Amino acid sequence: MRVAGLDHGDEPVELVDRGVDVDLLLLQGLHARAAFLKRHAALREAAVAEIVEIDHLANVGEREADPLAAQDPGEPGAVPPGIDAGEAVADVAKELDLLVISDEVYEHYVTGENPHVPIASLPGMWERTITVNSFSKSWNISGWRLGYAYGKGELLAPLNNAANVIYVCPATPLQAALSRVLMADDTYYTRLRDKFDAKRRTFSEGLTALGFDIYDSGSSFYIWARIPGSHNDAIAFNEMLMRDAGVGMTPGSAFADGDFWDAHARICIAREDTILDGAMEKLQRVLR
Repeated sequence: MRVAGLDHGDEPVELVDRGVDVDLLLLQGLHARAAFLKRHAALREAAVAEIVEIDHLANVGEREADPLAAQDPGEPGAVPPGIDAGEAVADVAKELDLLVISDEVYEHYVTGENPHVPIASLPGMWERTITVNSFSKSWNISGWRLGYAYGKGELLAPLNNAANVIYVCPATPLQAALSRVLMADDTYYTRLRDKFDAKRRTFSEGLTALGFDIYDSGSSFYIWARIPGSHNDAIAFNEMLMRDAGVGMTPGSAFADGDFWDAHARICIAREDTILDGAMEKLQRVLR
């Protein structure tokens, strides 16, 4: 989970977790200050303890924060934080009377023992939460640029005003096409989750055999792993893979301001099985 608190002052942000560069660009656009908390490479174990610390948001510049923005599941591994972390965020939001904006783009790719729990479904949170989502990941239509937001009417009304000047950007035929299929199959998301869970298990087994230490994040869209023990620099490791195997990964340092994720990598498995099988064969030829 990534969490950010915003207010209307001169230094409006404290950010929990480095996340990805788009966060920094948005914060810079708001003339915001960002302060980072480090997380352990195992992600979830540290995330719960650190998200509890978001009451620091109330003390940025000794002013209270107005909205609270969270990505759940969050980068770099599309990791579900679990019910404890969600409740920690909810408790702080209620105590400080914060509006929560929850980005839940990866919700349909959460598997395992820690299911995705929408923060709006927690007690007392529906009336203070705007949930935003996208069809890009779950329908494999990234180029269509279609998404949605939901929540109480009075919270969404200002968004509707803004939408009057942006909703025409996605082509009308794309919107119409999606509306035809969106509710046509009530088993779609279950089948999607099962299909990607099978990809995750198969590719993780192959990576483990090659010496990767897989973190069982519960995500079936990305795999977060420690690269084989004989390597400690994921950037150099990735350059070698691209050169010798034609396969690329995202070095963990892309999601951190320090060196604590330098030996980790994020692997995207959102591809056809034939492509994943071919990628695994290439990795095996180089790493065995």
